[in-house]
This record gives sequence, C-alpha cells and structure tokens, in this order.
Amino acid sequence: MKLFKSKKKIAIIGTMLTTMLAGTIAYAATPIKQDAYYDTFKLFTNGSEQFISDTALKPFIANGRVYVPIATLQNLGIANVQWSPAATGQSATLTVSPKGGMDTSQVAVYQQQIAALTASITTKDNEIKTLKAEKESLEAQVDKYKNNSSSSSGDLSTRDLQALEDILNDDRDFEEFYVDSTIRDIGFTYEVDEYRGDVEINMYPDIEITSSILSTLKTDSVARAFDSFIEDIGEEAERKFKDSDVIINLYDDRERNRPSEIHSFDYDGRLRDTIKDAK
Repeated sequence: MKLFKSKKKIAIIGTMLTTMLAGTIAYAATPIKQDAYYDTFKLFTNGSEQFISDTALKPFIANGRVYVPIATLQNLGIANVQWSPAATGQSATLTVSPKGGMDTSQVAVYQQQIAALTASITTKDNEIKTLKAEKESLEAQVDKYKNNSSSSSGDLSTRDLQALEDILNDDRDFEEFYVDSTIRDIGFTYEVDEYRGDVEINMYPDIEITSSILSTLKTDSVARAFDSFIEDIGEEAERKFKDSDVIINLYDDRERNRPSEIHSFDYDGRLRDTIKDAK
C-alpha cells in the first residue's frame, strides 16, 4: 500500500460496516456522514505488507477508528464472508467467520494416509526394480541363445546335430574301441542332442560294461587309449560346432536296457576328464 506524506481526506456518505471477524449483523438503514482518511498506515497480514489500490477495498481511519472492509478480509484469506440481500419480510444479513486452521484430528488422519501411500509407493518401486532385473536377466538369456544359435560355424540345428550323429555312427574310427586281448572290442551307438547351447553326445556300448571291464579301462595303458578315443569324438563335434562345448556321456549298456551313466566327459578344445575319474 502506497504511503502518502499528507492525509487524503475523502468524504464518504454511505453505510459503514463495522464488525468483529465472527458474527452476523443486520444492515443499518440510517446513513451516517463521516470523514475517512486513506493511506495513513501500512497493512500487514502474516508478516507481509499488502498493497491495495482499489479505494473500495482500502482500510481507512474515520472518527479515530480503524476500519477494514469485510471484502478485504475475505480477499486476504483472513475471514469467510457471506452476504444475504434483503428479502420480503427479512433484513439483509452479513455473516463473517474467521478462517481457522484444519482440525488437528483431521490433520492426523491425512498424515496417516500420506504415510500409507508413501509406504505403498516404496513397495511398488521395489517391485518394479525386481521386475526390471528379472526382465534384464531374461533378455540376456535370450540374447545368449540367439548368439549360440547364429554362430558362424553352425547353429545347433536339428539337421546339423543329426549330421554329427550319422558321422559318429558310420565312421569306423568311432564304431569300436579295442580294449585288450582278454576283452573283445566294444562297439558304440551314438545319440547327439543339444543341452543349454552345448553339444551332448550319449555313448551306448554293445556289451555291458561290468565293473571288471571298467577296471580294465582304468588301467594306465588302456585309460590313455580310451581318453584319446573320447578326445577324437570331441574334436569331431567341434569341427561342426566351433563355438559350443561338448559333453560326452558314457553309459554301461545298450539304450534299450535302461543303462546307467558311467562317466561324463567335458571337451572345450581339450578333454577335461579321464576314464580314471569314472566311479
């Protein structure tokens, strides 16, 4: 509000409304002539100075009293004002009530609701993080399988796996293994499949590999020859599938007789196991 150095005297003829911030009053019908003085003081609300240019809303001093228009109190958020014009048989009324703060119990309810919503948001954020991590993990696995299936050397297709199986079953270098003079040659039938991106080869002998035969296979000279035989199988598989490891499973009997696995060999460019490790 602009502060004038001299008093600006304005005659106001009309109804002057004076009221406390709370209450209901009837409109005064008798006009009283009074002298009003504007811009003789500053108006502060909640520590902030208010600049009011509209004369109808300016506070003023009249007859030694300070007057603030009701509409000004409402505009400044200090009071709620309701004006009811005169009606037949009823006087006009003005209802003024202070703008109080929110009930403390209601504030507590809102605070509880806010806390519950905050906790829910935190839980949802954690769930989202978990789902994102699972999604990234699955995408990584998909990419890995795609890379394995589209390698430059071949793609672990059923056709290529079948081709390797035919080679192992038809090539004389893989058909039989000579043990020694006391045991006849052991012939093998091969099945080739894929296991988690690796080439899996199952070897089924044409005779039952008893504990006695297994013991013979574990003797130094025979073990070296048998490991070399297994290594040749791994090398043949790697020619077809250069980017895949090879798993070679040795069984103790023909497939139709429900064989048990004797040992599993891993080949990734070199043989990682030996027949001596078989149990």
